[in-house]
Amino acid sequence: MPTNKMPEPDVAMFTGPIGKMVNELDPYTEGSKVGVLATLLAGFSAAVGNLPGVGTGKGSMPLSFWPVLVGPTGVGRKGTATGIAMKVLVEGLATFGVNNVVYGCPATGLGFAGELSERAIRNVAAPVLFIEEEMDTFISNSKRDTKVGTYLRKAWDGATITHKTSQLDLVIMKPHVAIVGHIQPKNWGAISGSKDATGGTYNRFFPVWVMQSKKLPVFATPNPEELIKKLGNRFRSMVNFAQEVTELTVPDDVALVFENKHREICDALTTGNEELGQYTERAMAYMIRIAGLYCLADKRTELALTDFDAALALVQYMVETVTYTLPEAEADGNDIPARIVAFIREAGEQGVTSTEVARKFQRVRAAEIRAIVDGSERIKTTKLRSEGGRPATLFTWLEDSEQTADGLAVVA
Repeated sequence: MPTNKMPEPDVAMFTGPIGKMVNELDPYTEGSKVGVLATLLAGFSAAVGNLPGVGTGKGSMPLSFWPVLVGPTGVGRKGTATGIAMKVLVEGLATFGVNNVVYGCPATGLGFAGELSERAIRNVAAPVLFIEEEMDTFISNSKRDTKVGTYLRKAWDGATITHKTSQLDLVIMKPHVAIVGHIQPKNWGAISGSKDATGGTYNRFFPVWVMQSKKLPVFATPNPEELIKKLGNRFRSMVNFAQEVTELTVPDDVALVFENKHREICDALTTGNEELGQYTERAMAYMIRIAGLYCLADKRTELALTDFDAALALVQYMVETVTYTLPEAEADGNDIPARIVAFIREAGEQGVTSTEVARKFQRVRAAEIRAIVDGSERIKTTKLRSEGGRPATLFTWLEDSEQTADGLAVVA
């Protein structure tokens, strides 16, 4: 069942050369490590082109990756995470950065097909990486043109896209698209539970929760320029290797463990959960795609168990992101007070701050939260010392023995 637990990354996802890059970049950015990882994987998946794929019994699985960074405005640091990852990509692949990276994903069928057609050679698409920092707006606008969803689905599968009108006849064969999106949690939660997801378009996207990882000094943070140059060279070397590969294979012994371990765990993540059921098929497909990217980044053509371990960790994080953002978007408003009270109670003696509650229940106004807290005799509120700005309030759950004699539990 969906939970309210904030997603926690497994260190297994930060393995191999790309994982090492993320760890090396981390001291220089306030962006989430998962956000940096997802952007690097998406950029790598675009740059390698449409040729390499993972061989399966149903054909070759393409490697394009479409992460969506889901985080609150300001403290999510979505742009920060994507920004430092893109510096590595552009440093290593300057020409690709100019010709094949598009900021803003077209919200019309013609616009999307046009961007691909513009770069195609004899109707065969060149790879394109879309960076959409206003995913909310893109999704809202794209609903006006049903062809957008159709073309997105075809692009995800690498199937030929045709756009015909009385004046145009566009044919894009072998489209290879990667997309990095940014969106607020409440908006992704609304999408996850809607027909847009269950219809098969937006469950092709891969949501990952991101939050500011740390605070760095404004004037004393080390300059990452030299590191970016070094990582750019590494990134280019990985891409050069990958572009020479036609197909990745899975050895029999690895395939056996995958069937008995990774596939079983992946299926269990969503089985029996109606809200997550829409992600079941995509979760396993993505696990294979991501494992292929980890393999190529390590300059191998045979997938190893460590590739699937890393991919499974990222898929688990994706499912946790959905379960973390979905309940509040779909919950009946009458259930919100009980959820807030339960959230405070589960924090135990440590308590939670008003800021943490506000971030957790973003659709609930501060005045409503205060009214809910004031209405419970079991919640103690304590003003915390301010270190600049508005002071936060600590909410702590009181057991029966801790309540005051008159039932009040408020400390000024």
